[in-house]
Amino acid sequence: WLGLSTWPIPRGTEGVYGASGNTQTCTAQGFFVQLMVLSPCYNLNLSVYYLLLGKYQLTEEQISTRYERYMHGFSLLVGFGFAILGLPLTLYNNANLWCWIAAYPSNCEDNSGHHGDVPCERGHNAWLFRWLIFYGPVWIVIIAVTMSIIMLTKSVKTDEKRIIEMQKQIRSRRPSFSQDQINLSGAVNSEVQPGASAPTALFETHRLERSRQIFLQALFYLGVFYITWLFATINRMHQLITGASSFTLTILHSIFAPLQGFLNFVVYRHGQMST
Repeated sequence: WLGLSTWPIPRGTEGVYGASGNTQTCTAQGFFVQLMVLSPCYNLNLSVYYLLLGKYQLTEEQISTRYERYMHGFSLLVGFGFAILGLPLTLYNNANLWCWIAAYPSNCEDNSGHHGDVPCERGHNAWLFRWLIFYGPVWIVIIAVTMSIIMLTKSVKTDEKRIIEMQKQIRSRRPSFSQDQINLSGAVNSEVQPGASAPTALFETHRLERSRQIFLQALFYLGVFYITWLFATINRMHQLITGASSFTLTILHSIFAPLQGFLNFVVYRHGQMST
């Protein structure tokens, strides 16, 4: 829907090149653009998924059985709930590059909420709703995702310390082991007769490697999250503070905001090739 750009904006709108639609097409585009809030919600689901895999060592089947329906329910409720809310409030109007939450006519209210010379016919307090039902939830999710990554990081570090301590214990109990028999990763050579700690060390080493892979994959997803929403948020903050738009920030917003799906796909493929 972002790809349609200005086409759905009502025909004859002053200062908008390519406007060929009407109020209905503009409302439809605005509704589906607002549904983009689904994307960060599913990013939160991904971070929770990796946290459950890495920190709590649940299997994919356990996650699917116990938590998946709640993850989908949360995302769909937030995404469609906020998008539908914009319909009776007539929030979806010309937002310059596409239709989204905006006041109509455009000179009835600026992006910082200051009232103009004419009354608003549609989209009252649009500047406020942009933050209440879009950027506010997006950054709450970003904070939650960041916290889950921090928890996963601490979990990996804790596992790593435990493995190092276990390696030391094995070496102290079996002084005759050679360096070839106990490698640096903590895995015990298959020729060694299993002792009291060797099988446990091997299991824990595999668990650590799995946790590290999960951590790196989750970190890549978080990086995509920040790249995608950073310029969009800075652009809206600039509009909120100054009441005007920056051409440079608008261009960066337009380039990076639609890329989240593609970048997530790249990270997903990277994870598959790594495993």
